[in-house]
Amino acid sequence: MKITKLSNGVQHIEAEGCIINIQEGLRDDVGRKVTAVSILPDDRYAGEKVWELKGHAHNRVIRTGRVLK
Repeated sequence: MKITKLSNGVQHIEAEGCIINIQEGLRDDVGRKVTAVSILPDDRYAGEKVWELKGHAHNRVIRTGRVLK
């Protein structure tokens, strides 16, 4: 696995079968903190399907409340 931080702040992870990009520090339309996660399967090799994504390629986690201590 190879992890790099791109110049635009995105964490770029190259893992077996896919690339995962994580972008932190975003905000939604009402100002809540958002982290976006994109999964790009390595689905082509010499024209044949190798890996298949099950689920959603683009996801977000949104902070909806306060953290309790």
